[in-house]
Amino acid sequence: MAVALNIEAGELLEAFLWKNAEDADSAKVKEELADVIAYALLLADKYKFDVFEIVSEKIIENGKKYPVDKAKGTAKKYNEL
Repeated sequence: MAVALNIEAGELLEAFLWKNAEDADSAKVKEELADVIAYALLLADKYKFDVFEIVSEKIIENGKKYPVDKAKGTAKKYNEL
């Protein structure tokens, strides 16, 4: 499933290839995004992960690694802040 998820993510990226984000075909984005979400949810289900819980945990972790006062407005990685 992880391989399929990666392939679908690549297909999602194709919708933006050589375009500004606003020029991407929204129907294609919608279709590929649905595939990405479906595979991600199937993978979470296989491992019996609570999607809300793991996303919440990741948001908290990112908040610690990228505090707003240091990270806002920069693309630096957490170890460069």
